Amino acid sequence: MKDLRMIKEYVYRIINFFIGRIYRIYLYYISENYRLGRLHSKNKPKLFFGTSAIINNKYWSNALRENGYESQTVMSGFMSINKKNDFDLYFDEIIKQSTFKLKYFCKEYVIFSFILQNFDIVHIPFDGLLFYDKWIKKNEINLLKKFGCKIIVLPYGGDFYQYSKIHNLSWRHVLQVNYPNGSHIESNILENIKRLNLNADIIISGYQTDGSGRWSAFPYSSLGIDMQSFSFNENKYNQKDGIKEEVTVVHSPNHRYIKGTEYLLDAVNKLKAEGILIRLILIEKKPNEEVLAILENHADILVEQLVTGYALSAIEGMAFGLPVLSNLSDENQTRAFRRYSYLNECPILTTRPENIKENLRLLVLNPDLRKLLGMASRKYVEKYHSNKTIQYLFGKVYEKIWYGKEVDLMNMFHPLNPDSYNNQSPKIEHPLFENKIPEALLNTLNK
Repeated sequence: MKDLRMIKEYVYRIINFFIGRIYRIYLYYISENYRLGRLHSKNKPKLFFGTSAIINNKYWSNALRENGYESQTVMSGFMSINKKNDFDLYFDEIIKQSTFKLKYFCKEYVIFSFILQNFDIVHIPFDGLLFYDKWIKKNEINLLKKFGCKIIVLPYGGDFYQYSKIHNLSWRHVLQVNYPNGSHIESNILENIKRLNLNADIIISGYQTDGSGRWSAFPYSSLGIDMQSFSFNENKYNQKDGIKEEVTVVHSPNHRYIKGTEYLLDAVNKLKAEGILIRLILIEKKPNEEVLAILENHADILVEQLVTGYALSAIEGMAFGLPVLSNLSDENQTRAFRRYSYLNECPILTTRPENIKENLRLLVLNPDLRKLLGMASRKYVEKYHSNKTIQYLFGKVYEKIWYGKEVDLMNMFHPLNPDSYNNQSPKIEHPLFENKIPEALLNTLNK
């Protein structure tokens, strides 16, 4: 039996090899017609988002579909925190739909040719389309371009970070604690970055800048959400002050060290020991819909991440009108986004492991401050992280790469550019200065 299995495996590899060769010739043969068709097309481009099962792909695609684009999310699989119907199409479904009789001998070629023939603009991370066939992996970017496809790179983290090039040593450390494999594949990540820095039409990296010298636009984050899914009522704010009534803090780490969870736990325990009425809801390994229900119905404060930056969890919390604590103190990362983007309009209270206790105390004891920051948070997400923002950002990108218009993407969010997105609506007003509480305000607060 063992010998029979080995023979079958050997025959399979031989057949796969020869069919692969034929498919390559076929792809080159049909590529010119597709390229010329796309070159002269004035229709709206067909959009592809994939193939890592990152929920942001769904949000981007849905926002652009709402704006009249034909857009699909195509995934290799999905993660436990997501539902299968979060995404439109999966690799195994493409195989099943194919009419090619020998499709099971060259699955990746079938999937790749489907992408090449059905989409005009592909949105991918730096690790590409996640194929394992060496020939496809080596040639996928060149073939996409040969077919006339435009390539937009949207990194998610694991595809981008080269640990040795991260300036923030604390961030480098926690990545190695929770994602140690990233340090083992740094050379592969570097090769992917080199290839796409050279060949991609657009790269939108947001605050992920360490280790790459190229970006095409300068939003702090390109993440966005459908605001219609996030209810908001100004009457939601309460006067709980941690003395008479308990204040609820929510924190949802995917991995604890990445989010600095141990420092939050320590701070909450110390505040409780001092008699402060504070309740911590720690959400781990729960579906996103459960996380959102807790944020909407139970949270007074959201603590997102204490090591660096803000991401989707903070955006979701702000959409519900919550005051949010996250770390925006790294000058290497944030100064440029204050000067050339919109970070100074952000009402997140910057919080490090060293001052989490003090900042929590201030928000727990001062319900009016929670309301001020929470209301500004809602407005900030409406302005910079809503479907409207996604449609504007990607719409300008498509104008440049698909329709060939002159578009200044790099100054799209410059606060002093009168034509920037920032200046098309009122500035977000909040009581913070560079995400910190000014001394004059601090002197008026309960401590």
